[in-house]
Amino acid sequence: MGTTLVALLYLPVLAWVAVGLGLLVAFRRSASAVVFRLAAVFLGIWALFATTGALWIVTRGSWSGVVDLAHSPMLVFQLQYARLWVAGGVGAFGVFLLAFLLSQAVGRGFLAILRPQPLGWPDGLPAATNPTTLLRFASDRPDAFAFTLLERGGRSGIRRHDFILLSQALLDLLTTLELEAVLAHELSHIRALDGRYLTFFRTLARTMRWDPILVFLADRLTVREEYRADLDAVAATRRPRALARALYKVARLPAAPRAAAGLLGVGGRRGQRQATERIRRLVRLAESGRFPEEPGG
Repeated sequence: MGTTLVALLYLPVLAWVAVGLGLLVAFRRSASAVVFRLAAVFLGIWALFATTGALWIVTRGSWSGVVDLAHSPMLVFQLQYARLWVAGGVGAFGVFLLAFLLSQAVGRGFLAILRPQPLGWPDGLPAATNPTTLLRFASDRPDAFAFTLLERGGRSGIRRHDFILLSQALLDLLTTLELEAVLAHELSHIRALDGRYLTFFRTLARTMRWDPILVFLADRLTVREEYRADLDAVAATRRPRALARALYKVARLPAAPRAAAGLLGVGGRRGQRQATERIRRLVRLAESGRFPEEPGG
């Protein structure tokens, strides 16, 4: 019986490795929903390891526990620490729940603080399939971002409500075609469930900045989704140069390092550098002849 229980303690390690390998394959080949769900499982198991390890270190006397774990990493898998794994599971669930509540609170905070006003839906883009509200907010910094809130309603009692926010500075800076391209980019984020999963992952990474795996994975997913959303926007508008111009106009502004974290992905100087690569990709698409643009587009 004891041997069986010890073997069960090793199952999370095997599952974590298997999901990690699946995530590596899916990262390049699969749709966003598949990648996000694999990432959620991967991070969930990792959170179990992290919280269990932290509890083990605390119960072993902090610094001496760190030394013991460094010398014998598999020590924590002994049967006598099975209760710590249960406590670690509860702790991991608490961390995920906190990150989810924070991500929802941030979205609601945006609506309360920015007090955005409704915007009409552009004629050049199809309407969103899920409840989606397009809003503008007063700001001298050009930016656009999307997020998802859970509300009461629907058959299950809870429904998604997606929001796309555009700053007044962005509306003033871009042409109609460029704004449509940006909006198509944000719509792609919504359809790929970025507003649900990616916002959660980024909030989780900010909550646990000391964890390099969380931070790295959230960053890689962010970059991946920006590239993917660019491609979807081009497929919807047939105007890669319009989105390239929009990115260029925002990235070259002196205020861009302090803003545009939504449109540029991560924001800051790094977001500007990534915007340069995104512009190059869009220009290559335009020159490929796959998306012939209309005059002025």
